[in-house]
Amino acid sequence: MRAKFLLCPIIATLLLAPILLNAQDRFPGIKTLMTDEEMEASGVNDLSSPQLDALNTWLIRYTANEAPVLQVENEAVIEVVKQGITSRIVGEFTGWSGKTRFVLENGQVFEQRRRGRWKITLHNPEVHIRKNLMGSFEMEVVSEEKSIGVRRLSR
Repeated sequence: MRAKFLLCPIIATLLLAPILLNAQDRFPGIKTLMTDEEMEASGVNDLSSPQLDALNTWLIRYTANEAPVLQVENEAVIEVVKQGITSRIVGEFTGWSGKTRFVLENGQVFEQRRRGRWKITLHNPEVHIRKNLMGSFEMEVVSEEKSIGVRRLSR
């Protein structure tokens, strides 16, 4: 009977290992998610490759299990969510025309969710994305003070 209990964790580890390894292959990694300043200040630059792998594996588990709960229960996290994110659209930006996708420097991808057209040509424009009172995302092109409703497609 005791042998069955000892085998359960081993079997679970063997079954979950490929899933975690596959998720880690697609995960951009903490070095992609952090700015150079954040990496330097936190000491991430000084970690060995095995330490970075362990940290990325933990971050995948944390993001999947704890982060969604903290976004609705932790006051400090809620305040950061309210502030939104600031990034840049990668490359030439020509406005929006219906279902336009916006790829940001931070790796996130958003898609236009409200109808509308706006033509302009900008290179790597800064954008600010925040949740509105209804909980939907709004993206503002900072230099033009022009906004559109968007939905997040990734991360």
